[in-house]
Amino acid sequence: MNMIYQAIIFILIISTILIFLAYLFVNPEEGDFSAYQKSSNYKFLESSDGLTAYRDFGSQDNTPIIVIHGGTLPSEGYTEFCQSLTKYDYWVICYDQYGRGYSDRPKIKYSMDIYQKQLDDLLDHLNIRKFILYGISMGAPIAINYANNNIDQTLAVGLQVPVVDIDNNIFKLLRAPVLGNIFMRFFGLPTIKKRALEWDANGDEKIFIDKYIAQLRMPGTEYALLSAIRNLFSKDYTQSYKEFSKHNIPLHIAYANDDEEISPDSIKSVIKYNNHADVFVFFGGHSGSALIPKKIVSIFTKFLNDSLN
Repeated sequence: MNMIYQAIIFILIISTILIFLAYLFVNPEEGDFSAYQKSSNYKFLESSDGLTAYRDFGSQDNTPIIVIHGGTLPSEGYTEFCQSLTKYDYWVICYDQYGRGYSDRPKIKYSMDIYQKQLDDLLDHLNIRKFILYGISMGAPIAINYANNNIDQTLAVGLQVPVVDIDNNIFKLLRAPVLGNIFMRFFGLPTIKKRALEWDANGDEKIFIDKYIAQLRMPGTEYALLSAIRNLFSKDYTQSYKEFSKHNIPLHIAYANDDEEISPDSIKSVIKYNNHADVFVFFGGHSGSALIPKKIVSIFTKFLNDSLN
């Protein structure tokens, strides 16, 4: 039996060494990120932390809506949503958070503070003083915190499948030093790419998926996502939503009752604190809104019309 135990321990040690060596010498990131940025139809704002990529739709004479994307899917995935909002006479700005899409991947701590500052820089650059925020998934706590810090400037807030508190075993593993880095490289990013390839798409959607997968391979993306997971995603934002409830800011929440990525019960707790919220419940999971895009836009714009006019 001792020989068997020794053999198992030996195999584990060798396997650990091989995995660690693979992590050190096998880096899947490649490509010219500057050329990738130039290939887009985005505009760029240069600030102290790097370039922020953004697009705007509609007339600047209209009320601005700032769309804040989620944890992995960049703003380009919401182009149709942004364009649809302009039909209701809104000026819509979609931008990429640092570490995603066409925005830079600076070697910084990807925390709530950095994303609040990025949004500050963007709104200052566009000379926007009053605005509507629309946060999707991980973009929701960014929107809520920004509203809490800019009460008088925030006209209304819309949230879609909002993150409240993610505390699963995968995130716990990713937070672990060294082990989390290895897991992200060999399992995390490949899983994100695999899910993208499984989307049922053709035409322009297929072109976007190819671009999305390409940006996941760009230098600095792994670091940025891992840093965001450790310093942004895996936080409890319950207090932020409670704080928001103290303000007289109109709130709309759309969420999936069968969401397996974000607990619907956590969103119901937010609604309990914000009992004035306009709520729309749909089915189809975390990405179910993609099945009913016209409905999502119609309900949100009706909420804005009722709240602001």
